[in-house]
This record gives sequence, C-alpha cells and structure tokens, in this order.
Amino acid sequence: MALYITEQGLKVRKQGQRLQFFKEEKEVREIRLDDLDEIYVFGRVNFSAQALQALLKHEIKVHFLTTSGKYLGRLAPPRGKNVELRLAQFRAFENETRRLELAKAIVYGKIKNQKAFLRRQNRKLKDEKISQAILLLRQKAKEAEKAKSLESLRGIEGQAAQVYFDVFGKLFQVDGLTFPGRIRRPPPDPINALLSLGYTLLFAQIWSLTETSGLDPYLGFLHVPEYGRPSLVLDLAEEWRPLIVDPLVVRLFNWRTIRKEDFTKEPWDEEGDFSAVRLTPDGLRKFLGKFRERLGEEALYAPLGKRLRYRLIMQQQVWHLGRVLEGREGKYQSFTQD
Repeated sequence: MALYITEQGLKVRKQGQRLQFFKEEKEVREIRLDDLDEIYVFGRVNFSAQALQALLKHEIKVHFLTTSGKYLGRLAPPRGKNVELRLAQFRAFENETRRLELAKAIVYGKIKNQKAFLRRQNRKLKDEKISQAILLLRQKAKEAEKAKSLESLRGIEGQAAQVYFDVFGKLFQVDGLTFPGRIRRPPPDPINALLSLGYTLLFAQIWSLTETSGLDPYLGFLHVPEYGRPSLVLDLAEEWRPLIVDPLVVRLFNWRTIRKEDFTKEPWDEEGDFSAVRLTPDGLRKFLGKFRERLGEEALYAPLGKRLRYRLIMQQQVWHLGRVLEGREGKYQSFTQD
C-alpha cells in the first residue's frame, strides 16, 4: 500500500519488522514494513538511519515533496537490472519510425480519454460548447494517428489540450468556482492547484513503476529528452491524466468533498513576487485519501479480460511497453475508456 505522511515533525524509527511513528517522543502509529509499497512524505519528517536502511532493503520507495506538493526527489533501491530492455528502449528511440509510432499511440490514447471523459460528463450537462469540443477532439485523435512527424504530433497534442481545457471549467457545478484555463506555475486558483498536485502524484507513481520494470525513465518518445527530465515518465503519464486526476478533481468539487475553505494563498517563491493557491493541511489529507481511493478503483483491462485496480493497470501498461520494445508484442496501445 501507499502511505502518505503530512504531519510535520514526525520521527520515523525501525523496530523489528515495523516502522514506528513518534510525535514529541510519543508513539502515534506503527505499521508493518511488509504492508508498504511506497511512502509519500510532505514537508518535515525525520527518518532514522535504521529506518531508511530497512526501507531500501524492503524495496520501499520514498517520495519527498514540499508541504505545497512540489516534488523534490525520491529514495529508491537500485533500478531494475534488465539491461537488454534498456538497450531495446534506446534502439527504439534511435529509430525515427518506431519513435514516432510510439509517440502517436501515446497522444492518441490521451486525446481519446479526454474526449471520453467530456462525453460522460456532458450526458447530464448537455452543453453545446462541450459537444463541439468532443467533436474537435475526435478529429484531433484522427490527426494524431496520421501525423508524419514528431513536431506535427506535438502540435496536434497541444491543440487538443487547448480544446479540452477551454471547456474543462464547465464541468464544475459550484457557485463562485472559476477556472481561468490550465496554469501550472504558480497555480492561481483551487482547480489548478488540485490538478497540479494530482499530476505530481501520478507522475511519482509512474516513475516508480518505470524504474522497477527496468526501463530508463529519462528516455521517452514523445517528450524531448533533456538533462534531468524524466521524459518516459511524462510520456506514460499522458494517457492517465484524463482517467485518474481530472475526474477526481471534478468529483471532489462537485460533491463538495473539497471546498473553498480547504485552500489558502501563500508566496510562491522566496522573493514573494508571486502567490500560489494551495491546500490547507486538512485539505491535503482529504485529497490524498481520495487520490489513494481513486487508484484503488477498478476498471476492465481488456488485454487480460478482467477488472483490475487502476494502479495495477498502470503496472500492466508499463510491462506492455517493455514487451513491445523487446519485440514480444506488436504495437503499443494506450489504456483507454471510450
């Protein structure tokens, strides 16, 4: 399971095969190491050396974020040892035809999921502009399938994102809640704040799956590789944004699970030139709980012909890509719900 730690000043120690959590020298929680897959740490939490060693030995990944949700880094055991898989990944990257084919599958899947999500939402809303956006996204998905270059494909992906987010605000049925469009840094409103945090958590989840499988997270096919940029993680996250994060954000606001009072505005940088909207500590705990629940929801995974939890489908998709790169399966197919 994934554990999210948001309480500031906790001390984490190892006792036998368990982790113990202390607040002002008083034990507040205990959890078995065998029950953990990952830990997400927000802000100031102190781990003993013995606790960190135990986490590495049990191959439990630890992600470190600021209290506002900015990703800082991770503690993880050595990468997967499958050198042949990484060599196949590099060969695919060097082959312009294969690289374009993989990138097209990624963009097609993302746009198809964006279209499907808008269509499900519009069954009740019956908004004409959303209907028009659905038609435009259908056209962009077709264009993505026929793209002749990575440059044109990225242009199509950007156009589709503009169409999608132009109507995204119409999905929220809350008085006084506005969406100015997708603004990443700094997030100026509650919707953008939740989207950014959700995408960060999704990104961390896929990074772990990518490294564990033996793939190189820094060499992608759609996103341009740059120093320190996990391009493959960004690639694989695309199909999941409109499946996991976007529906969750809409649901949390429309069901009044998250409200305006769950947000605060604070300086974005040390100079104080910009301010950003972020969740309060209570709001953060609520969002993390719902994000974990979302990953635990089930959907039909057609390749296996059975329903799986989303986090397991993500894992299957990473393995699917690995088999495609090694030549054991045909073309990569994004996970879509249409």
